[in-house]
Amino acid sequence: MRRFIAVVLAALLMFATTPLMLAAPKAAGTISGVAKATAGQPLAGHSVRVRSVRTGDVVATARTTATGSFIVSSLDPGSYVVEIVDTAGRIIGTSAIATVVEGSTASVIVTAASTELVGGMAGVAIAIIVAASAAAVVGIVVATTGDEASPSQ
Repeated sequence: MRRFIAVVLAALLMFATTPLMLAAPKAAGTISGVAKATAGQPLAGHSVRVRSVRTGDVVATARTTATGSFIVSSLDPGSYVVEIVDTAGRIIGTSAIATVVEGSTASVIVTAASTELVGGMAGVAIAIIVAASAAAVVGIVVATTGDEASPSQ
């Protein structure tokens, strides 16, 4: 009886490690879109990077045409973000999340951020950090020089 159980368990383990049915390959999808500046003019000759939302990896690249359009094909089904990159390698615009479905095309529009807006926002962020740091220092000075007596005494 033990031998029978051992043979059955061995057979089950062997079948458990081999796939019963191979999954059919998924049909690839496509992302198409247009890259433009804030004023609406097309961004010609810019790099396009497609980044997986799930892993954060760049999975495909392309270039924009003279009209700012681009097509990236052979993408696995999933969620992606399209980045437009200038000649210096800086990301100047990103799309909303595009969901690629088997055998279909997702469309996106990517508008580049204004360089003045980016610099202005950086200045505001630095001012907020400096103000918060100053408030923390004032709070520490008040706490260390405050009256030592307890309010209940």
